[in-house]
Amino acid sequence: MGAADIVPGVSGGTIALITGIYKELLESINAVSWTTLKLLRKEGVKAVWRKINGPFLLAIFGGIISSILLFSRVLEWLMINEAIGLWSFFFGLLMASIVYLIKTDLRFDFSSILYLCLGAFTSFIVTQLQGGQEEMSLWYLFLSGFIGISAMILPGLSGAYILFVMGVYQTVLSYVRQAQDLIFEFDQPTFIIVSTGLLVFISGIVMGLKVFSKFLVWLLNRHPKQIMAILIGLMIGALHKVWPWQNEVTSVASSIKKTIAVLPNSYQGEAPQLVKAILLMIIGFALLFILERFKNFQKK
Repeated sequence: MGAADIVPGVSGGTIALITGIYKELLESINAVSWTTLKLLRKEGVKAVWRKINGPFLLAIFGGIISSILLFSRVLEWLMINEAIGLWSFFFGLLMASIVYLIKTDLRFDFSSILYLCLGAFTSFIVTQLQGGQEEMSLWYLFLSGFIGISAMILPGLSGAYILFVMGVYQTVLSYVRQAQDLIFEFDQPTFIIVSTGLLVFISGIVMGLKVFSKFLVWLLNRHPKQIMAILIGLMIGALHKVWPWQNEVTSVASSIKKTIAVLPNSYQGEAPQLVKAILLMIIGFALLFILERFKNFQKK
């Protein structure tokens, strides 16, 4: 989930959904509240820890944070130097996720198909938005964290892409890199700037996670089939953004640059790398079913 959340166009929520932990994740986040924390005196730390599903949350968020710290530089390098290979892998993974969820969770009735189309349309429109200017004010960083994490836990909507649209993606990624560098070469002025920015951004994440998870749990409990159809639709609508071959075009009216998905033979890059792309798509596609087999084996 952490690795997926770093890449604009891929959602950590997608990984949670295909590995079967999505609803448990939302319910566990929702269980963390002032009411639960007030029980510390009466019931003790162990009881409260079990009530909020502490081991599960620790494992998930420990994995997410570790992944971001370990792979932020690697993924940034891959996005620049091996873009086709990276997007091919994620495209295969996303395609397998959609096929699997359609088979297991989608009802083929008019209502479900309508919600599926609604989710796909919403996701497609969001991924057409263009990035704005970098904004460094603290209130804007807080707002970016709040909105970005809401997208990160929605399959198909990339939180990293939302941060890119809001113009703070490079700033946040830079803060993470600088925080790592400060461990080995401490600099007080840089530490103050980086720590303040990250604390404000993380505060927005915590607030958004709490508010949005509660809303999603409420929806999933009351309208599970409809919400699953929307979530699958969100993933379908984002497919074009993960397509490996993208050409950059400039709007004549607004002079804004954007990318559009094209066939390999129309790709304007150095080389379409077709064999490598197909191979990595197959690996990404197969990985989903390997994860599913591993999940079923663990249950046994």
